[in-house]
Amino acid sequence: MGRRKSTVHKPAKTSACKPARNSRNDPPLSLSQLPLQKWFNTKEILKSYLDIFSKQPVLKPRYLSGGLLSEDKYEVFWKLVDQQGLRPLLFLKERYYPRMMRVVATSLWLVDRLNYVGEGEFHLRFWIGGVTYTITLEELVSLWGLPNDGVRFKGGHLRPKSYNHWGDKYSQDVLNVTYIGGGKYSVGEMSTDHRLLHYMLSYLWLPRKGNHGVLTEEDVFIMRAMVEETELNWPYLLAYRLMHYASSSLEPSLGHGMLWTKIFEHFKFDLLDEEVIYVTEENAITSRSLNKMGRGTVVDRKGKKNKAVVKNALSQSGTSLDSQVTPELIQVYGEKMHALGLDWDKKMERVDKRLKVVESRIVSQAEGLQSLEEGMNAHFSRREQSGV
Repeated sequence: MGRRKSTVHKPAKTSACKPARNSRNDPPLSLSQLPLQKWFNTKEILKSYLDIFSKQPVLKPRYLSGGLLSEDKYEVFWKLVDQQGLRPLLFLKERYYPRMMRVVATSLWLVDRLNYVGEGEFHLRFWIGGVTYTITLEELVSLWGLPNDGVRFKGGHLRPKSYNHWGDKYSQDVLNVTYIGGGKYSVGEMSTDHRLLHYMLSYLWLPRKGNHGVLTEEDVFIMRAMVEETELNWPYLLAYRLMHYASSSLEPSLGHGMLWTKIFEHFKFDLLDEEVIYVTEENAITSRSLNKMGRGTVVDRKGKKNKAVVKNALSQSGTSLDSQVTPELIQVYGEKMHALGLDWDKKMERVDKRLKVVESRIVSQAEGLQSLEEGMNAHFSRREQSGV
């Protein structure tokens, strides 16, 4: 199970006749009406909030603009998304509450006692104002609208033992990537659909800080499962991801604010006076955002479709480049190279013209300085002759 120091998560002591209550039977709670000391169970948790969590930034949420990726052109991408039941998370536009997220993360606790057939206890738990709030995996499934089936993958290196061999070269061949060391892979040779899949993974489903274009071992495991139609238990994975945000010292930032909003509403928190940030068009993933994928460019800034790189398109269709080299293709490439050569010649002509203009300006300025120098010399010469 995901744990941090016990001193941080230890709940407040309660009397035998007054056990921790279930928040779903409690009246609405407004944190803005309580002083900091009443938000937490112990002085240790309060200190942890003031020293660490109150300063943690919240990742900017994103969502996909509707109609941006046509399902007929990116059929592979949408097929993989729907197989995992992830379409609802692509277009999620919930408001989020950054201060509430920080308060909850301070005392967040995860209990995982599930066996290999899914029997046992699993829930997220946190404490606010001496009250214990617990939410089960089944409730998360209902709130987030995701299926509760498939491989239970915790993220990071905590993969199921039966899937440990997925880190071998075969995984690289499935995604057409190359291991470059440090637990990272190159993504330049992936197909457009797989690049889109990784883009949504790093920005929407499992958002993170830093370089979103980096393909990690965790990404390779998840994407291989999706490509080979191995269903993952996403509520389980996302619950561990929420715990990761609260406990990781390597990634000190909070994410998935919109998923937390659904949890807060589930507990009927009074959020009217809370700090709230609304998801607007500034959070949308647009064609301009997708252009940053480099070789996997999907659409240009005007929304027009661009042609994918030939090798990229061939790798997506599962065919090799050698088997597709035809006289027609050679002719097309010859015409493109000729066009590039002409374009290069035109650019060099423009450069030459600009250099000539600069050169003429320099000559003109030099002549002006020379004339000025001659005039000053003549002036001083006349003054000397007049004896002034």
